[in-house]
Amino acid sequence: MTDTSFLGKLRALLGDPGGDVIYPCIQDLVENGLTVARFSPADPIPTRQDVTQYLASWCRHAGLSQEDCLAWLAEYSVAMLSSISRTSPSGIRGSTKSNLKHIYRADIPFICECDENPFRAHCSANCPVYADMQVKLLERKSKKPDIEHVIERPAEIFEMQKVSVRETYKEQFEAALEVIRGEMERGTERKAILDLLIERGFKTRTGKRWTYSILGNEQSRIRQGPLVESLPVRQAGSLRLERSADNMTKESKEGNP
Repeated sequence: MTDTSFLGKLRALLGDPGGDVIYPCIQDLVENGLTVARFSPADPIPTRQDVTQYLASWCRHAGLSQEDCLAWLAEYSVAMLSSISRTSPSGIRGSTKSNLKHIYRADIPFICECDENPFRAHCSANCPVYADMQVKLLERKSKKPDIEHVIERPAEIFEMQKVSVRETYKEQFEAALEVIRGEMERGTERKAILDLLIERGFKTRTGKRWTYSILGNEQSRIRQGPLVESLPVRQAGSLRLERSADNMTKESKEGNP
């Protein structure tokens, strides 16, 4: 369903001649949201997070302040992207804020990917940045992420990091978790999720570079549920052991009436 109200609000924020930076793909997403009908049953459907981060990086590219972008993008995400998300409106607003802060602080560039954009959004060779974006897309494809599946230090060592370090990276780590959850729901393999986190510049809860083993640990915490996910690493491990022991006891009782 087309909604032109968000496009009007966006034009007002950008001012004149702000319309020059509302590229065809952006206008399509703003007016229509993600058009799921453009994807075949076998195609992976982009998540709300994907659309939010794409538009947030564009807002920064277009010169919108972080505050103006948040005011517009949060309401847009609730109204236009709720249909592809199981998150509550308040959760969507919070997630949008975390994603936006990370993109603005980390200087994430806007690369639309032209005809290859993952949203199947409209694209035109007459777009004012089409040629420039083609060059950037080719540069991105030529760069292979330097993925190192190294052995990480024991999780307990991270617990010794200063609280200030955790606080420094808290917002962007929460944004990374949103990406991980979304990709897990889509059934994306861990290697592909790792590539995505590194490409977007996300850091771990202690500001480290994401690695295969760290991602695996965080995925385990997510699968254990909100309670385990919210606890420090050492406490979470203890709780998992307790749950395992309780399950074993329950199974033993059921097997011996």
